[in-house]
Amino acid sequence: MTGLTGMTGATGVTGPTAPNVTANYQYSSGAAFTTSTPAVFPLIGVTGDGTAITQNGNGTLTLAPNQAYMVDFSVDASIPPASTAGAFVSLNGTNVVGSGVTTFNSTAASQPTFLSSNAIVRTGGTAGTLALNVQGSQATQFGAPAFSVIKIA
Repeated sequence: MTGLTGMTGATGVTGPTAPNVTANYQYSSGAAFTTSTPAVFPLIGVTGDGTAITQNGNGTLTLAPNQAYMVDFSVDASIPPASTAGAFVSLNGTNVVGSGVTTFNSTAASQPTFLSSNAIVRTGGTAGTLALNVQGSQATQFGAPAFSVIKIA
């Protein structure tokens, strides 16, 4: 048997509003190109919202200082026989640890593949330059990139 329900207490204080994590973003795509040396993917078609991410016009993005960003990317590659292809994100010209993906084609014919990865990138006290980089051990065609950067803090 249950007794009578007491009166409802006063409503507590409303907590802080969470940040809008999609307030600043860039999504990029670019035309196919071929390279056998490390190269910044020539990104085009950038759209964005906010001021924490800006396009530089050379395929790179500038990230505001003292921020954290979620970076996702994907790119297609046509890998020649017996060669490798890879993609990674760099900040200020340095590879972002954990952002790289590499694959090897062990067949006698060129093989299409899809390279995809993500990483959390943090800028220090100054703005940072972010780029999507690709490389093939032989002349490798890269295309259909997607590059998304979301400010998370």
